[in-house]
Amino acid sequence: MTAIQMRRPDRSYDLHQNLTLLLVCAVATVVLTRGFLAATGYPQVGGSKLHIAHVLWGGLLMLGSLVAVLAFLNPLVKTLAPITGGIGFGLFIDEVGKFVTKDVNYFYKPAIAIIYVAFLVFFGVIRFLSRRGFRADEARMIGIESLMRAAAGSLSEERKAQTLVLLQRTGADDELAHGIRDLLLRTHAPAEGKPLPQRLSEWLGRVWRTLTAHPLFRSGLFVVLIVAALISAAETGWLLRHGFGALSFSQTMFALTTIVADVLLLAGVISLRRSLLSALHWYDHAVLLEITVGQVFLYGSEQLEASLDLIALLVLFGLLRWAIHYEASSDAVRQTAGQRLG
Repeated sequence: MTAIQMRRPDRSYDLHQNLTLLLVCAVATVVLTRGFLAATGYPQVGGSKLHIAHVLWGGLLMLGSLVAVLAFLNPLVKTLAPITGGIGFGLFIDEVGKFVTKDVNYFYKPAIAIIYVAFLVFFGVIRFLSRRGFRADEARMIGIESLMRAAAGSLSEERKAQTLVLLQRTGADDELAHGIRDLLLRTHAPAEGKPLPQRLSEWLGRVWRTLTAHPLFRSGLFVVLIVAALISAAETGWLLRHGFGALSFSQTMFALTTIVADVLLLAGVISLRRSLLSALHWYDHAVLLEITVGQVFLYGSEQLEASLDLIALLVLFGLLRWAIHYEASSDAVRQTAGQRLG
């Protein structure tokens, strides 16, 4: 009998980024959908006899994401799939109250708790899948995926450098790994015809380099973060002026979430002098906590405020994720250049 070796499937290099984006889009969709419905008086699509629930649109978006990922090789598809899939999942899970009650009650109060638990479990799955470093065989697969990007004309110099560093770090040293490394070294990012997201990222990179090179950048960022933490602490203190006993469950959870987020911000402030990338990771944790936990519970008492806060947090989250990606890519480029000079 032939022995069948069972091993964990190879993971994508963008696993954490794509799944986190999917989760954020799902949370944002739930909060914004409920805010929009509350502001417009819960309109129904379909006339007097039919009701086309938005769970159907969610199913179509999730199906569209699956079809796109299964049918096409272009790496751009994998960038868009988490967004459409996350929106679809958000529209789907938002109507969970209808499917756990006999009277099909969208306003079933425990529905928010069910939705939150679903997001919490999904967050746990993300952490579980991304908790370990990549193996050598995964690095080879990531290298092949980078060559696919090169064939599609979407391989950036930063991604190329990250892949080369990963191959070296994981000890991928067989014939296939050497072939992948050689092909990557002979591949260059296209000078013209770059996709719009890549051109936008390069423009942001020039702005970011100008800002971070300024001698007052870190001091200014330090002051902004301290002020933001103080304002947040003052708002939490005002909310707790009569003690936790005077708050509802949603308000209590929002207050606790804000306190933890402020602690993460302060940790980022402390690490800022040592490493900008480390500080950005702390800020990212704080914003992600506010999006996935704080805004969900804030919606229970303040629908309009939760929706407006969420929009601002999503913009900040997007900028932070870009800055983290840029700094990590820059480190990889410097390491690759050092290896060549060595």
